[in-house]
Amino acid sequence: MTTISQKSAREMLGTPEQFRGGVYVTKNGAAELFIQTAEERDAELAERNQQQQVNAMLKLVSLSQHDVEQGHFGSARELLARRRAEQED
Repeated sequence: MTTISQKSAREMLGTPEQFRGGVYVTKNGAAELFIQTAEERDAELAERNQQQQVNAMLKLVSLSQHDVEQGHFGSARELLARRRAEQED
């Protein structure tokens, strides 16, 4: 990533073929803005989505382990039979 001044950013952003993304725009030496390409943003969002899916799967595994530890488990046939019985009532 590159750090540039606002003036340089304006000059560089005027020519998209020169812009490669991942740029911090500074004001008085402090980062004020981060500019990235659409491709970089798409990759960031895809990575975030994948991480959320991984976290959801880990939570399901944790809940499943808890159920097993509590004795709340059975075979698929037992579960289907129980569900059908509940629907008939």
